[in-house]
Amino acid sequence: MTMAAQLTARVANSTGRGIDAAVVTVMSQAGEQTAIVRSDTDGTVRVADLTTGMYTVVATAQGYHPTARTAVVSGAGAVGLGDVTLERTGSAPSPEAGVWEIDGTHSSLEISVRHLGIATVRGRFTEFSGTITVGEDPEQSSVVAEISTASIDSDNKMRDDHLRSSDFFDVENFPAAVFRADRLRSAGDETWTLDGTLTIRDHPVPVSLELVFLGQTEDPWGGVRAGFEAKGTLSRKEFGISFDDRLISGAAQIGNKAEVRLDIQAVRTAS
Repeated sequence: MTMAAQLTARVANSTGRGIDAAVVTVMSQAGEQTAIVRSDTDGTVRVADLTTGMYTVVATAQGYHPTARTAVVSGAGAVGLGDVTLERTGSAPSPEAGVWEIDGTHSSLEISVRHLGIATVRGRFTEFSGTITVGEDPEQSSVVAEISTASIDSDNKMRDDHLRSSDFFDVENFPAAVFRADRLRSAGDETWTLDGTLTIRDHPVPVSLELVFLGQTEDPWGGVRAGFEAKGTLSRKEFGISFDDRLISGAAQIGNKAEVRLDIQAVRTAS
Protein backbone atom coordinates (compact mmCIF):
# COMPACT_ATOMS: atom_id res chain seq x y z
CA MET A 1 0.00 0.00 0.00
CA THR A 2 1.43 3.38 -1.03
CA MET A 3 1.73 5.85 1.84
CA ALA A 4 0.84 9.48 1.10
CA ALA A 5 2.25 12.59 2.78
CA GLN A 6 1.32 16.26 3.04
CA LEU A 7 3.79 19.00 2.16
CA THR A 8 3.55 22.37 3.93
CA ALA A 9 5.48 25.57 3.30
CA ARG A 10 5.16 29.31 3.79
CA VAL A 11 6.05 31.75 1.03
CA ALA A 12 7.45 34.98 2.50
CA ASN A 13 9.33 38.11 1.54
CA SER A 14 12.72 39.10 2.92
CA THR A 15 11.16 40.71 6.01
CA GLY A 16 9.33 37.49 6.88
CA ARG A 17 5.88 38.71 5.86
CA GLY A 18 3.79 36.05 4.13
CA ILE A 19 3.02 36.58 0.42
CA ASP A 20 -0.64 36.16 -0.47
CA ALA A 21 -1.59 34.28 -3.67
CA ALA A 22 1.93 33.09 -4.47
CA VAL A 23 1.89 30.18 -6.93
CA VAL A 24 3.65 27.01 -5.78
CA THR A 25 4.31 24.24 -8.29
CA VAL A 26 5.41 20.78 -7.17
CA MET A 27 7.24 18.60 -9.71
CA SER A 28 8.37 15.01 -9.43
CA GLN A 29 11.94 13.86 -9.97
CA ALA A 30 10.89 12.90 -13.50
CA GLY A 31 9.86 16.51 -14.19
CA GLU A 32 6.11 15.86 -14.11
CA GLN A 33 3.83 18.45 -12.51
CA THR A 34 2.33 16.88 -9.41
CA ALA A 35 0.43 19.83 -7.99
CA ILE A 36 -0.05 23.57 -8.31
CA VAL A 37 -1.52 25.60 -5.43
CA ARG A 38 -1.81 29.22 -4.27
CA SER A 39 -0.76 30.48 -0.86
CA ASP A 40 -3.29 31.86 1.62
CA THR A 41 -3.17 35.36 3.12
CA ASP A 42 -0.34 34.31 5.47
CA GLY A 43 1.65 32.79 2.60
CA THR A 44 0.96 29.20 3.70
CA VAL A 45 0.51 26.36 1.19
CA ARG A 46 -0.43 22.71 1.67
CA VAL A 47 -0.08 19.92 -0.87
CA ALA A 48 -1.67 16.57 0.01
CA ASP A 49 -1.29 13.02 -1.31
CA LEU A 50 2.41 13.06 -2.18
CA THR A 51 3.95 9.61 -2.53
CA THR A 52 7.48 8.63 -1.55
CA GLY A 53 10.14 10.41 -3.60
CA MET A 54 12.03 13.62 -4.26
CA TYR A 55 10.21 16.75 -5.44
CA THR A 56 11.15 20.17 -6.72
CA VAL A 57 9.01 22.94 -5.23
CA VAL A 58 8.96 26.23 -7.18
CA ALA A 59 7.39 29.36 -5.64
CA THR A 60 6.57 32.41 -7.77
CA ALA A 61 4.73 35.69 -7.15
CA GLN A 62 4.25 38.88 -9.12
CA GLY A 63 7.15 41.26 -8.54
CA TYR A 64 9.45 38.59 -7.10
CA HIS A 65 12.16 36.30 -8.41
CA PRO A 66 11.07 32.62 -8.43
CA THR A 67 12.69 30.32 -5.88
CA ALA A 68 13.07 26.53 -6.00
CA ARG A 69 13.44 24.15 -3.05
CA THR A 70 13.82 20.38 -2.80
CA ALA A 71 11.47 18.25 -0.70
CA VAL A 72 12.06 14.61 0.16
CA VAL A 73 9.04 12.48 1.04
CA SER A 74 10.07 9.28 2.79
CA GLY A 75 6.72 8.12 4.09
CA ALA A 76 3.34 9.12 5.44
CA GLY A 77 2.92 12.23 7.56
CA ALA A 78 3.82 15.88 7.13
CA VAL A 79 6.86 17.30 5.36
CA GLY A 80 7.58 20.93 6.25
CA LEU A 81 9.76 23.22 4.16
CA GLY A 82 9.41 26.18 6.50
CA ASP A 83 9.69 29.65 4.94
CA VAL A 84 10.44 29.87 1.23
CA THR A 85 11.83 33.40 0.84
CA LEU A 86 11.32 35.35 -2.38
CA GLU A 87 13.40 38.39 -3.32
CA ARG A 88 11.85 41.33 -5.15
CA THR A 89 12.71 42.00 -8.77
CA GLY A 90 13.01 45.76 -8.13
CA SER A 91 13.14 48.27 -5.30
CA ALA A 92 10.80 48.25 -2.31
CA PRO A 93 7.13 48.89 -3.16
CA SER A 94 5.55 52.29 -2.56
CA PRO A 95 2.05 53.80 -2.83
CA GLU A 96 0.85 55.81 -5.81
CA ALA A 97 2.11 59.37 -6.05
CA GLY A 98 -0.11 61.91 -4.35
CA VAL A 99 -1.07 63.41 -1.01
CA TRP A 100 -2.18 61.08 1.77
CA GLU A 101 -3.67 62.14 5.12
CA ILE A 102 -3.07 59.96 8.18
CA ASP A 103 -6.28 58.46 9.54
CA GLY A 104 -5.69 58.64 13.28
CA THR A 105 -8.76 56.52 14.02
CA HIS A 106 -7.23 53.55 12.23
CA SER A 107 -3.58 54.19 13.12
CA SER A 108 -1.45 53.71 16.22
CA LEU A 109 1.75 55.21 17.64
CA GLU A 110 3.29 53.12 20.39
CA ILE A 111 6.35 53.71 22.56
CA SER A 112 8.19 51.39 24.95
CA VAL A 113 11.02 51.90 27.45
CA ARG A 114 12.90 49.72 29.90
CA HIS A 115 11.80 50.02 33.53
CA LEU A 116 14.15 49.22 36.44
CA GLY A 117 16.40 47.50 33.94
CA ILE A 118 14.31 44.32 34.01
CA ALA A 119 10.95 45.01 32.34
CA THR A 120 9.34 47.03 29.57
CA VAL A 121 6.65 49.69 29.98
CA ARG A 122 4.52 50.42 26.93
CA GLY A 123 2.31 53.35 26.07
CA ARG A 124 0.74 55.09 23.11
CA PHE A 125 -0.12 58.55 21.85
CA THR A 126 -3.83 58.65 21.07
CA GLU A 127 -3.95 61.98 19.20
CA PHE A 128 -1.80 62.64 16.14
CA SER A 129 -2.20 63.74 12.55
CA GLY A 130 -0.06 64.15 9.48
CA THR A 131 0.38 64.39 5.74
CA ILE A 132 2.37 62.03 3.54
CA THR A 133 3.32 63.38 0.12
CA VAL A 134 4.48 60.61 -2.22
CA GLY A 135 6.54 61.75 -5.19
CA GLU A 136 6.62 60.23 -8.66
CA ASP A 137 10.12 59.25 -7.57
CA PRO A 138 9.43 57.68 -4.13
CA GLU A 139 12.75 59.00 -2.82
CA GLN A 140 11.37 62.54 -3.26
CA SER A 141 8.54 61.88 -0.80
CA SER A 142 7.98 63.82 2.43
CA VAL A 143 6.12 63.54 5.72
CA VAL A 144 4.86 66.11 8.23
CA ALA A 145 3.21 64.85 11.42
CA GLU A 146 2.13 66.41 14.72
CA ILE A 147 1.62 64.50 17.96
CA SER A 148 -0.28 65.76 21.00
CA THR A 149 2.11 65.10 23.90
CA ALA A 150 -0.77 65.29 26.39
CA SER A 151 -2.36 62.27 24.72
CA ILE A 152 0.21 59.86 26.17
CA ASP A 153 -1.57 56.83 27.62
CA SER A 154 0.27 54.04 29.45
CA ASP A 155 -2.81 52.64 31.25
CA ASN A 156 -1.73 54.22 34.55
CA LYS A 157 -3.00 57.69 35.50
CA MET A 158 -0.27 58.46 38.03
CA ARG A 159 2.45 57.53 35.55
CA ASP A 160 0.75 59.45 32.73
CA ASP A 161 0.48 62.57 34.88
CA HIS A 162 4.21 62.30 35.59
CA LEU A 163 4.97 61.86 31.87
CA ARG A 164 3.00 65.06 31.14
CA SER A 165 4.97 67.00 33.76
CA SER A 166 8.14 69.05 33.27
CA ASP A 167 10.22 65.95 34.10
CA PHE A 168 9.23 64.49 30.74
CA PHE A 169 7.08 65.99 27.96
CA ASP A 170 6.20 69.24 29.79
CA VAL A 171 2.90 69.40 27.90
CA GLU A 172 1.93 72.80 29.32
CA ASN A 173 4.85 74.48 27.57
CA PHE A 174 5.31 72.03 24.68
CA PRO A 175 1.89 70.66 23.71
CA ALA A 176 3.03 69.14 20.41
CA ALA A 177 5.87 67.05 19.05
CA VAL A 178 6.53 67.52 15.33
CA PHE A 179 8.13 65.13 12.86
CA ARG A 180 9.32 66.35 9.44
CA ALA A 181 10.98 64.14 6.85
CA ASP A 182 11.97 64.82 3.26
CA ARG A 183 14.30 61.93 2.48
CA LEU A 184 13.33 58.36 1.71
CA ARG A 185 16.03 55.80 0.95
CA SER A 186 15.72 52.24 -0.28
CA ALA A 187 16.98 49.92 2.45
CA GLY A 188 16.36 46.57 0.75
CA ASP A 189 13.88 44.82 -1.45
CA GLU A 190 11.02 45.39 1.04
CA THR A 191 11.99 48.29 3.29
CA TRP A 192 12.75 52.01 3.16
CA THR A 193 14.59 54.30 5.53
CA LEU A 194 12.75 57.54 6.29
CA ASP A 195 15.13 60.29 7.47
CA GLY A 196 13.72 63.28 9.28
CA THR A 197 13.76 65.50 12.35
CA LEU A 198 11.65 64.99 15.45
CA THR A 199 11.19 68.04 17.67
CA ILE A 200 10.18 67.51 21.30
CA ARG A 201 10.46 70.28 23.93
CA ASP A 202 12.01 72.54 21.25
CA HIS A 203 14.85 70.02 20.75
CA PRO A 204 15.12 69.05 17.05
CA VAL A 205 16.82 65.65 16.75
CA PRO A 206 17.63 63.68 13.56
CA VAL A 207 15.59 60.47 13.45
CA SER A 208 15.58 57.56 11.01
CA LEU A 209 12.65 55.15 10.78
CA GLU A 210 12.57 51.75 9.10
CA LEU A 211 9.48 51.88 6.90
CA VAL A 212 7.48 49.15 5.18
CA PHE A 213 4.65 49.86 2.73
CA LEU A 214 1.85 47.32 3.28
CA GLY A 215 -0.18 48.07 0.15
CA GLN A 216 -3.15 50.17 -0.88
CA THR A 217 -6.80 49.43 -1.49
CA GLU A 218 -10.16 51.06 -2.17
CA ASP A 219 -12.29 51.53 0.93
CA PRO A 220 -16.10 51.13 1.22
CA TRP A 221 -16.58 54.91 1.07
CA GLY A 222 -15.02 55.46 -2.34
CA GLY A 223 -11.59 56.43 -1.09
CA VAL A 224 -8.16 54.90 -1.51
CA ARG A 225 -6.14 53.89 1.54
CA ALA A 226 -2.53 52.90 2.09
CA GLY A 227 -0.94 51.06 4.99
CA PHE A 228 2.53 51.52 6.50
CA GLU A 229 4.56 50.13 9.37
CA ALA A 230 7.52 52.04 10.82
CA LYS A 231 9.83 51.60 13.76
CA GLY A 232 12.83 53.35 15.26
CA THR A 233 14.82 54.10 18.39
CA LEU A 234 14.96 57.44 20.24
CA SER A 235 17.23 58.73 23.00
CA ARG A 236 15.12 60.78 25.41
CA LYS A 237 18.12 62.70 26.75
CA GLU A 238 18.69 64.18 23.29
CA PHE A 239 15.29 65.88 23.69
CA GLY A 240 16.19 67.37 27.07
CA ILE A 241 14.32 64.69 29.01
CA SER A 242 16.96 63.95 31.62
CA PHE A 243 14.89 62.53 34.50
CA ASP A 244 17.26 59.94 35.92
CA ASP A 245 16.21 58.64 39.34
CA ARG A 246 18.29 55.57 40.14
CA LEU A 247 17.89 52.64 42.46
CA ILE A 248 20.33 51.83 45.25
CA SER A 249 21.80 49.24 42.89
CA GLY A 250 22.58 52.02 40.41
CA ALA A 251 20.07 50.84 37.79
CA ALA A 252 18.02 53.59 36.16
CA GLN A 253 14.29 53.61 36.86
CA ILE A 254 13.63 54.65 33.26
CA GLY A 255 15.86 53.64 30.36
CA ASN A 256 17.29 56.30 28.05
CA LYS A 257 16.36 54.46 24.87
CA ALA A 258 12.75 54.38 23.69
CA GLU A 259 11.46 52.10 20.94
CA VAL A 260 8.71 53.52 18.76
CA ARG A 261 6.38 51.63 16.46
CA LEU A 262 3.84 53.11 14.06
CA ASP A 263 1.00 51.36 12.27
CA ILE A 264 -0.36 53.93 9.87
CA GLN A 265 -3.38 53.98 7.62
CA ALA A 266 -3.60 56.97 5.28
CA VAL A 267 -6.29 58.19 2.88
CA ARG A 268 -5.38 59.72 -0.48
CA THR A 269 -6.70 63.28 -0.73
CA ALA A 270 -5.03 64.39 -3.98
CA SER A 271 -3.28 62.78 -6.93
